[in-house]
Amino acid sequence: MLGFDTILEQGKKQNQDALMRLYDLCCNAVFNASYRIVLNGQDAEEITQDAILKAFENLNSFKGSERDFVAFVKTIAINRSIDMFRRHSKEPFYEEIDNTADQIEDEDDDFEDFPIEKIKEALNNLPDGYRLTITLRLIEGKEFAEIAEMMGIKESTVRSQYVRGLEKLRTTCRG
Repeated sequence: MLGFDTILEQGKKQNQDALMRLYDLCCNAVFNASYRIVLNGQDAEEITQDAILKAFENLNSFKGSERDFVAFVKTIAINRSIDMFRRHSKEPFYEEIDNTADQIEDEDDDFEDFPIEKIKEALNNLPDGYRLTITLRLIEGKEFAEIAEMMGIKESTVRSQYVRGLEKLRTTCRG
């Protein structure tokens, strides 16, 4: 079985088998990341294809591990998902909030008592800004500064959205 470095080098030479392996390596993770943002399978598929093609266009400049490659493609997809979300949204997906959450650290959020389906449903029913911020932070592992940059808002707003979103998620799961 070929290692990632070999597959990557062959992919850089446009070897179709290698490109297909790279595609297979990341397509599910990329689709899932996109879907969690746009909440539409057809849009998520389109974004996944676009993100992978964009990554293939930049393959010659890519240096990194298999994990880095998946993260690279997911970041492209997340940015495209946020762009699509903005284009289709009639209202901003965030609201400017005071800076009270600036000093708040991540808490150990204990959602273990709730069934995963209840958490998913509650997350999908949150206001868009809360849902996007929680998804990018907890599921995609993005830092607050990175989320702020992706969404084009202040880091303090991201932190506030995150804290308020978690509280609303907890309340919904308990209710």
